[in-house]
Amino acid sequence: MMTCGCCGGGIAKVSKSSFGCSSARNKGKAVCANMRTIAQTDLEARVLNALTNHLMDPEALAAFCETYAEERNRLRREAKGARETLERSLAQTKRDHQNLVDAIIAGVPAEQVKERMIELDQQRQQLERRLSASPAPDPILIHPSMAVTYRERVAALIAGLGRSAEMPAAKEALRALVDRIVLIPAKESTGVEIELEGDLAALLRLATGSAAVIATPKAAHSGEARLEGVDIVGELVLVAGAHNRRNLPTLSAAV
Repeated sequence: MMTCGCCGGGIAKVSKSSFGCSSARNKGKAVCANMRTIAQTDLEARVLNALTNHLMDPEALAAFCETYAEERNRLRREAKGARETLERSLAQTKRDHQNLVDAIIAGVPAEQVKERMIELDQQRQQLERRLSASPAPDPILIHPSMAVTYRERVAALIAGLGRSAEMPAAKEALRALVDRIVLIPAKESTGVEIELEGDLAALLRLATGSAAVIATPKAAHSGEARLEGVDIVGELVLVAGAHNRRNLPTLSAAV
């Protein structure tokens, strides 16, 4: 999850207790001159602090919710327009079919309109299937108290790091909240600045109170621990998913 803010390369352990840029050490200054290091204890403390106090900053959350609502409304308008088009097409298909039935009743030989009636009936069935697969949009799901819920749940996960039985699952759940950690040389010191980017879908599951840590110690150790939704927040997570967030701001924090 960690990358160098100078060259984009990976970060690895450079001593028993500290991390640094791999490229700077393995490929030389021609590739990267970032020789700064950070102690593991300092790194972990700052990342956990950022997870707890900065990723769900009220101002950042307000900006996200506003942009989320705009994007969701745009998607709803598109879905509504597409559905209305299908409904109009279906209504016209039914009218055309009924007109042919009326023509037969009026005396037109059935053989003359048989193929067209079959074609219209197939078209009707296809339109009905497309409509059933495109339900009317649900209301937007915005939870004003998500920041509070998020902090409480992150605090509970961090507390779990100190209990041996809960530690593996807590580690995996916390990792699921992080998308990327960027280590950047501090401009006014010899230290390192950290930019933490959160995984929007995982953050929102936790923030809306819809995720629970589901893992046995064995599953957590094998990497199978996960955040599992126990509430209906599909619309939130859909828009915030990793492959569907081009118009949404990234929740990040510098620490």
